[in-house]
Parts: sequence; structure tokens; C-alpha cells
Amino acid sequence: MASALVNTMQQVGGSIGISVLSTITASATTSYLIAHHTGPQAPAIAATHGYTVAFTISAALLGLGAILAILMLPSRKRLEELTSEAPAPLIPVPEPEVAAPAPAPQHQVASALRPTVRVMPVGLLCCSPVIDPGLPLAAARPSL
Repeated sequence: MASALVNTMQQVGGSIGISVLSTITASATTSYLIAHHTGPQAPAIAATHGYTVAFTISAALLGLGAILAILMLPSRKRLEELTSEAPAPLIPVPEPEVAAPAPAPQHQVASALRPTVRVMPVGLLCCSPVIDPGLPLAAARPSL
């Protein structure tokens, strides 16, 4: 579900970005043609001006995004603090008091020993789960 949401948001964001940049290009081209409408090369020069303005704005947004990412991501020291916290102990499965118990199926044992999933803050928009790499994959995966 999360993967589908990420893919959809990437597609929608790309579509909105392209439409905004084309609107900026068309507006800059039109305003340049209105102000400088002389000569046979005016449409080509105006189109170049429109593309230059749109690319300049997109480069400024890229720079702003890079600065925000640098400021919002945790430092290496803070990341080590977040990942080196002692994990919560696993709850042991109590042994039954019956003389000859039947062995529990593996999925019941795994569900009784669920690890605590720790969350590392990445920014204001998303979170990334941090799971103890020492656990087997089946035990580390939370059930839905």
C-alpha cells in the first residue's frame, strides 16, 4: 500500500510540476513577445527567454529543497543515538504446565516474540522504521 502511494504521489507531483513549469514558460514567453515584438527572430528569442526563466525557477526550487533536506535530516550523531538505543526486550513465551505439551506452531511463537519497531524521524513528511538487523526476517516483520 505504501509503495503504491509513493508511486502515485511521484506521478502526480511530476504532472503538477510539469504543468506549473509550462505555465511559467508560456507566461514568460508571452510577456517577452509583448515587450519585444520586433524582428523575425523574436519568437525564438522569446521561447528561449521563457525556458530560461522556467529552468531558473526549477533550479532555485531544487536548491531550496537541498537546503531544507540538509537542515531537516538528523545529524550522524543524532542518527547514532536513535539507532543505538537498547531495543525493548522480547516477551518470552510462558511454558505450559501440562506434562506433555504439543509443540507450538512456528507462527504462534513468532507472533508471541514480536519485536518493538522503533521509528527514526527523517523529516516532517515521512518516517522510516528501524528494525533490529539481528532478528530473522520473519520475526522482524510486523503482522497486519
